[in-house]
Amino acid sequence: VRMDAQTVRDSLLSLAGELDTSMGGPSLPVNATDSKRRSLYFVHSHNDHHPFLSMFDDANVLECYRRAESITPQQALALSNSAVSLRSAEKIAQKISADLPDADPAAFIRAAFLTVLNTAPSEAEAQVAQTALEKLIAAAQAANRPQPEQSARVSLVHALLNHNDFITIR
Repeated sequence: VRMDAQTVRDSLLSLAGELDTSMGGPSLPVNATDSKRRSLYFVHSHNDHHPFLSMFDDANVLECYRRAESITPQQALALSNSAVSLRSAEKIAQKISADLPDADPAAFIRAAFLTVLNTAPSEAEAQVAQTALEKLIAAAQAANRPQPEQSARVSLVHALLNHNDFITIR
């Protein structure tokens, strides 16, 4: 079963350590896309829809007992290109790097899989991730980006956030 819209957004913020779990208070306008509050605090109406939540089958305003579940290309694009996803990938990679300051790539890869997907990578996944990290570091160095290793780590975490197992509850 795929996570509902609010759970996807809240999971991104939670993994990044940015979810504001305080209870109560006023509703948030749908254009408050930088808000760290839980998604259930966004105004829900016929006319206004939160851009990220609307991609993932947001609840119907008239009935909420059962949600339709769809799979569309826009959902993958939302996870790939949304500001919340990109910021979360950066924060998660920083958090893992801070927790494992001298970690070799294999340790970072394992920690990233455990953090984002709640499972260790298979041997094949670890090898693919290792190769990807090496290529991403080389590309960042060629582009003269500051901190090429961290840039590559952010890209790896971002890829994991786009993994089907991130938005699927088993």
